[in-house]
Amino acid sequence: KFLPQENNDLALQPGDRIMLVDDSNEDWWKGKIGDRVGFFPANFVQRVRPGENVWRCCQPFSGNKEQGYMSLKENQICVGVSRSKDSDGFIRVSSGKKRGLVPADSLAEI
Repeated sequence: KFLPQENNDLALQPGDRIMLVDDSNEDWWKGKIGDRVGFFPANFVQRVRPGENVWRCCQPFSGNKEQGYMSLKENQICVGVSRSKDSDGFIRVSSGKKRGLVPADSLAEI
């Protein structure tokens, strides 16, 4: 959640989908939500690239980082970096700077 500090800031709520307008500044990006346009901290959002899916964790998962798994908290948002489920029922995702495998049945696409 980001609350505007200036008149030209864009308020953000968890789960908002923002159309990126300008990412030339490393720290502050400009984006659009509906008819609202403004600036927001780049570290408050995760970029979703074409072909990636957005997921919400519907049950917590404790993953072993050394084995390539990632821990997720309930309602945590992550991005699927692999569109298809792995053969063992896991999906490769990222959240912030973390990446790893999580069980497909712990995720709901949003």
